[in-house]
Amino acid sequence: MFNLRKAFRAKQTACWYRRLDAVGIRISRDASSGGMPIESPLLGGYLEQLLDDGWLTETSDGGFLEWEGFYGSLSTAMTEIRSTDDLAGALQLPEETSAQIVLRSEGTLIDAGFSIIIAGWRYPDGIVRSARLEGAILQLDDVLERLTVEQWQLVQAIRAFSRRPDEERDDLSNRRAWGHIRSLALAAHANLDDFLTRSVVVTPERMLLALRRSAIVSDGPVVEIIPGFDGVPDVWLAAFDRNSTVLPRYDLSTPEGIVQVLITPQVRTVLESIKRMPGRRVAGARAEAILRNPMAALGEDAQEVLDPKQIEEVLAGAGVLFERFTPRVAWGAEGRLLRIGLLIEPEGAEGLQSSEIHWLPDEQVENFIERVERAIQAQHQLVAWNGHDLAIRGETPEHLHVLREALRAKHAQMEGIAYERVHDLGIYSERIAGIGQDTVLHVSAVGLDKESDVWFPEQIPEFIAYTPEGRELPVRIPTDPENLDKLEKSAWEAKSRGDTDVQVPGTSDKLPVDEVLRLVGRLKVPMGEAGNPKSPDSGLEKPKDKERDSTPRQSGSKTLILLDNIDQVDYEEKRRIALSGERAAARVPACIRSGLSLLPHQREGVAWLQHLYGLRSDFQVRGAILADDMGLGKTFQLLAFMASLIEENPSIEPMLVVAPVSLLENWAEEADKFFVPGVLTLLTAYGDALAPLRVPRHLIDERLRNEDGLVRFLKPGWIGNARVVLTTYETLRDFEFSFAAEQWSVMVCDEAQRIKNPAAMVTRAAKKQQAGFRVACTGTPVENNLADIWCLFDYIQPGLLGALSDFTKRYRKPIEACTDQERERVGELRARIQPQVLRRLKQDVAKDLPQKIVDEGCRRLPLSPFQRSLYAQTLEGYRASREGLGKSPFKNQLGVLHYLRLLCTDPQEFHLKGSQRDRLDVYRAKAPKMDWLLTQLKRVQRWNEKVIVFCEFREVQRLLQSCIEVELGYSATIINGDTSASSRNVDSRQKRIRAFQEKPGFGVLILSPVAVGFGVNIQAANHVVHYMRTWNPAKEDQATDRAYRIGQTKDVHVYYPTVAADDFVTFDVKLDQLLTKKRELAGDMLNGSGDISGAEFDTMLNEQVGAAS
Repeated sequence: MFNLRKAFRAKQTACWYRRLDAVGIRISRDASSGGMPIESPLLGGYLEQLLDDGWLTETSDGGFLEWEGFYGSLSTAMTEIRSTDDLAGALQLPEETSAQIVLRSEGTLIDAGFSIIIAGWRYPDGIVRSARLEGAILQLDDVLERLTVEQWQLVQAIRAFSRRPDEERDDLSNRRAWGHIRSLALAAHANLDDFLTRSVVVTPERMLLALRRSAIVSDGPVVEIIPGFDGVPDVWLAAFDRNSTVLPRYDLSTPEGIVQVLITPQVRTVLESIKRMPGRRVAGARAEAILRNPMAALGEDAQEVLDPKQIEEVLAGAGVLFERFTPRVAWGAEGRLLRIGLLIEPEGAEGLQSSEIHWLPDEQVENFIERVERAIQAQHQLVAWNGHDLAIRGETPEHLHVLREALRAKHAQMEGIAYERVHDLGIYSERIAGIGQDTVLHVSAVGLDKESDVWFPEQIPEFIAYTPEGRELPVRIPTDPENLDKLEKSAWEAKSRGDTDVQVPGTSDKLPVDEVLRLVGRLKVPMGEAGNPKSPDSGLEKPKDKERDSTPRQSGSKTLILLDNIDQVDYEEKRRIALSGERAAARVPACIRSGLSLLPHQREGVAWLQHLYGLRSDFQVRGAILADDMGLGKTFQLLAFMASLIEENPSIEPMLVVAPVSLLENWAEEADKFFVPGVLTLLTAYGDALAPLRVPRHLIDERLRNEDGLVRFLKPGWIGNARVVLTTYETLRDFEFSFAAEQWSVMVCDEAQRIKNPAAMVTRAAKKQQAGFRVACTGTPVENNLADIWCLFDYIQPGLLGALSDFTKRYRKPIEACTDQERERVGELRARIQPQVLRRLKQDVAKDLPQKIVDEGCRRLPLSPFQRSLYAQTLEGYRASREGLGKSPFKNQLGVLHYLRLLCTDPQEFHLKGSQRDRLDVYRAKAPKMDWLLTQLKRVQRWNEKVIVFCEFREVQRLLQSCIEVELGYSATIINGDTSASSRNVDSRQKRIRAFQEKPGFGVLILSPVAVGFGVNIQAANHVVHYMRTWNPAKEDQATDRAYRIGQTKDVHVYYPTVAADDFVTFDVKLDQLLTKKRELAGDMLNGSGDISGAEFDTMLNEQVGAAS
């Protein structure tokens, strides 16, 4: 197939050949095509744009542009094609003709045989000549000329009229057709015969509108609507008003004769809307709607009938200028709010006219908010205020929110944060033992298995993984004394220069200076004599014994001391072991939007949550774990549960949702999608939204700042009228005093695997909250070991499973239970947790879901000779280095495994960089996985379906994007840790995913399994490719379930491309085997499915290294 796009871009001296015929313009590189040679440096760019816009069709030797496409492209105002002459010049077409079309009629308008023919062409010398017309080219003798755009449109209309069917040959149809042709003839300056000149028939497809605004009445303005048409006599309006209905035809008497106006169906609909207005006048809210947007107020057909530019001119001519308001807040020194005002901006047809800021007393701000809210409730589109007509726009509710928050902030700054208030333990949960310096937790009990009693391997890497606010991927922070001192020195130097960020040694990452100093302060104190690192988030190190270290957590900042139930049960909310009571049907909230409903299993889930919530008093039930399989709609169930509580008790205390930042936008979107406004009023309390909620430093008691090191507080009353607060785990940790002082009716921890480490500060912050009912939401209650389920229950029902140290000694995973006693204890654990855990799998409840089809054909992709060679070199080099016979670029076994993993996916010599790549055809021969993927994507492209490709490494993600663009001509979207998760970012993850979902047809999304997180829905895709496998089958299944979830309408095809060899086990094959085995074990929730460790590859690697010798 001739590659037209490459031909456009080729830098060659060969010219194009152009041939004209009755249908269009044929373009070829083939000199034998019989076309005229044309050379234009601009032609390639024009043709590529025509191809992109769908006007140009690719052929076997070039391209074909129909005449309709040529003229159609000229009316689309393409970026690079400025005029008819530009494109025509590039194609070296004949010049436009100066001749006028001469039209003649046969018969009358009432005749079935009435026809309009082109009788000739009148040239500038006044002589009418017969010329030959082929397509759009007019030939007189040897002179070729091209029709103008208006002439082409007229000729096409005449041709269509001559071919009209019999049912369109009656009087009315003839008149309508002639009215349309007449308007085109006038635009083309055609000559008409006497009958056509006297037969004035107007079939207006566009309507003119005039507005006359009267004085304001009690209910708002009065507006008169005056409809009209271009070319229609003024007597039309009187004829329209005389009749009580809209006529299909108006015969208007004029001094020149009769003018017939035929009303099209779309115009008739708009006129009928006007006719229903008494005297063509409206008042109040309807008048405001007309003034604000006449096209929307007059019905759907008005969009086609009215000209937006003409409407703007009419409004400007009538002096109708819409004004808008924007909140303005003036801040003083040290962050004090000084005054609140409104920026009033009148806008007209010519844009911004002027602006003025009105600073207002607090009372006037409150009165203004109330007036605008009343107008919104009355569905008005304008509100009168102090002589201004202010438009109510989409952002008006947000502006009112800003004004309310500014008022609240101004009032709150009168009240600082007092030392006594913060140190009053009566305002916190009973689980808070005091305020002081917390201790680093050396939780040796967590993670112990049957074969080992240590938490870490013998060699601990000298860094911690720290995840800053608003980021999904961690930053590596060095913890050895030398690098820690270097980092601290760099931070202080940056601070003295006034820099806000400092680079972390050994990485390309930057962190805020204050955050770095805080981390250094927290890391230096816990550092033991041996220099072993202790993570501020995990608090874990290799312990010397089973005792709990009492090393201060950090110097300076104090925290709320938690009764943590690690070594013994310090705090218990005792639940009755056996729960009774009949579970009633779900009380479905009335605020779910019309047309939407809970699925049967979701109704059951809401009923279960409502049932447990009702057992708080009699049975002391304090929470639940909603552990449904991915894709069953856990967020919708929780929102419905929360909405039902709000409907039943409008004065209920606020509710708190804690989730990773990437999921909070999804919570907000689902609340808006499923529920009518006004019930689930949301407050976003993370990221940039925290700024107006924070207490300025100068308003914090000096003792809190200087003695306690506490500077992060939210303003009193910061929740306002919100019913549901959305925040992140990091924000909950950093502002723990403000959050812990609130009374929450319900608290939800979404993606609750974030609180499975009992020593992590985010876990401890979650357990410090005062919540009447707590929900842990996770599709994987146990990921690595049974301590996961203990930690979740210590959050929802503290003390039920005893102390962590005793729990880990008593219970084993089902797969590890060998003795009758151990198996009996597994049953005991199941019975104890069962009442407060709800877990349903898709195959059990989502019976109508399409199939999930795993493609087995791609699991034996033959290893390429190039890969085999690299594999052998790697193993031989590592064997020689181990025996002291040579050097290897790999320092240890883990490095070898990492390279073998990458070799199976992206075969390159170890020392080569990504920029040193082969041509795609050469690379495909070396990389069977890439060759398979591009072949499969072509199939999916033919099927017009969408694909998600999961890939961990950024370099491979970029490689995939490049190869897909070259091979398929499609630019795939990448979402990884570089993609912002903030909803305020115009290119956030959620927005990119939404664009991928909504764009019809073929699409490819390249996702990092880490960055996309949980709870993200991508049901538009029904092909999932795990291009690089993860280390955990649960995470891999969660990735697949981005597409395979409720809302999916097609079978989902899942691909695990695996590079294999006939004579040995490749890394790909070994990983596939281990993942399959762990996936089978994970069928029991209590078994979990932990990460695959490097040790599980030892046998494979040792055998192959031995074979290499």
